[in-house]
Amino acid sequence: VVKYVTSEETVEAVNSIDLKLKRKRTLGLVGETGAGKTTAMLALMNMVPTPPGVIAEGSIKVNGLDMRKLTPSQLQAVRGSEIAMIFQDPMTSLNPVLTVGDQIAESISLHRNLSKAEIKQEVEKLLAKVGIDPRRASEYPHQFSGGMRQRVDIAIALACNPTVLIADEPTSALDEDSVGRVSALFRRLTAGGTAVLSVSHNRAFLEACDQVVKL
Repeated sequence: VVKYVTSEETVEAVNSIDLKLKRKRTLGLVGETGAGKTTAMLALMNMVPTPPGVIAEGSIKVNGLDMRKLTPSQLQAVRGSEIAMIFQDPMTSLNPVLTVGDQIAESISLHRNLSKAEIKQEVEKLLAKVGIDPRRASEYPHQFSGGMRQRVDIAIALACNPTVLIADEPTSALDEDSVGRVSALFRRLTAGGTAVLSVSHNRAFLEACDQVVKL
């Protein structure tokens, strides 16, 4: 249960949601605007903005770890390596003053003990994986289209090979070809053992999910 508490009122944004996601499975989450889909995704990461948000009841377990009981430093270690999130609006999640390569590299360096040369190689691999020319690693977010920024966001989320990947409208800014590319990428991830939970309104994307749940 997630609530938003203000001096005027208390709003229950998410009420009694129960999700179970297994490795190698893709779960699609659908619901009307305002149903609490994004809040539910943030709760899984223990990233509900407080105040005014409060995770009032329930447990959130990722690979046996209760996200609600972890310290800030423990959460920092878990986010990215165990569970990662692709945000709906890449313009707000990407830093406009850092190159896309530096932003991917930052995520890698936080969780993986690699040399600068190895990190550079990983950045190039990740960009290629999401269909972006690795030579564009030195460019800034504003130099990319909305769809390409979304794919950069996906690359950052994949930087540390998380076992659980949360995607909040990952195809909202993509054209049809890019939607197909992302769907194929998610299929490869699940085949490799990753569990994917995705909020989406794209019918073709949802049809590729193993299960769809309405919030």
